[in-house]
Amino acid sequence: MTKSAMSRITDPGIRDALRLKSAVLGRPLIGPKSVNIHIINSCNRQCEFCWYFSPLVKAQPKRMMLDYKVLKGVLEDCQEMGVDEINFEGGEVTLYPFWVDAFRKVKELGMRLVAYSHLDYGADHLPGLCYADRLTVNFSAVTQGSFKCVHGKKSSMNRVLNNIDRLRVIRDKRGKPKIVLSFVVYKHNYRELGGFLDMAHERGVDEIVVRFFKATQEMRDLFFSKDELGSLRQTVETAWQRPFKFKHDLKKLYDLISDGKMFNNVVPMPRSPLNNDRLLFYDSTGGSINCHIGWFYSNIDEQGRVVVPCDNVGVCVAGNVNERRLKDIWFDNDYLHDTLREAGQGIHTGSPKWQECRYCRNVLVNKMLDEKIRLGTHKQHRRA
Repeated sequence: MTKSAMSRITDPGIRDALRLKSAVLGRPLIGPKSVNIHIINSCNRQCEFCWYFSPLVKAQPKRMMLDYKVLKGVLEDCQEMGVDEINFEGGEVTLYPFWVDAFRKVKELGMRLVAYSHLDYGADHLPGLCYADRLTVNFSAVTQGSFKCVHGKKSSMNRVLNNIDRLRVIRDKRGKPKIVLSFVVYKHNYRELGGFLDMAHERGVDEIVVRFFKATQEMRDLFFSKDELGSLRQTVETAWQRPFKFKHDLKKLYDLISDGKMFNNVVPMPRSPLNNDRLLFYDSTGGSINCHIGWFYSNIDEQGRVVVPCDNVGVCVAGNVNERRLKDIWFDNDYLHDTLREAGQGIHTGSPKWQECRYCRNVLVNKMLDEKIRLGTHKQHRRA
């Protein structure tokens, strides 16, 4: 099958079957399902829990962004490779000078568009945002005072809420963008989780995601004490059984807190070109996992680096889209393929190479993929 023929495979089931077969063979037969692109690393908020722009962070990153000509080529490659979805992240995506052009380009190429934004700006941005199929908004406080403490002094909760309401009206008419609210839980805002859930319910959003912030040495004091974690557990226990209108991950969060291992393996990681000095408070993998996520999701940072197996763990820089086309990096790269094969055979989080995988967001997805791969391999052996 030629690369250009992949874009003509429209059945998502066939595309995913090819990705599963890629994981079995250890070489790509089609592009990933989703490509996550950090188009800019700049942000005009100062969220207290943010790795990069928190007032607690001393060495904040210099402004960097992808050249739009390069980004346009990446998007065209993605369409040709059979990619289903583009995910734009920042920083704040609307600070990218060509963000509307980039959003429009994704839709012209027939791919699904996901984007992250804080929505803290004027309503003139909304027409461009409506190209997105799904929009995730960081909203981690629900009172005027706490909103400024959490998201920065210049933030405006009312401005964000007004934009959510405007987008909801558009969504109800057009079916998109789906509205997702993200609540990043840490020491100074966990008491507002209940109010956040009520607000999201009243606002009629499509989904909420509640997750722990990722601590670093500089932000260590923002993590919970054991007593505070117990209080959060009670809040989540009460909430996850309620009949909310939106999709949510509260049961997963409750199970995580109830596991009792949140303060195990508090091991700081040294800074590197691919990660800051994050502290790992628990091992979501149980010590090892077969990781297949890299065949389904690829990642490009604001420097143009293609990082695998995921944006949470960068053990392999497979190439740079400023120097080589994405389709060539994906299909013709022994280092990339070797890394993904190694991950699929089993990651052990005690290894220095894979220690960052202890805080894995893709455990459930990886277990599902591994079961499908094992089932498919078993059927092949039986037929043989």
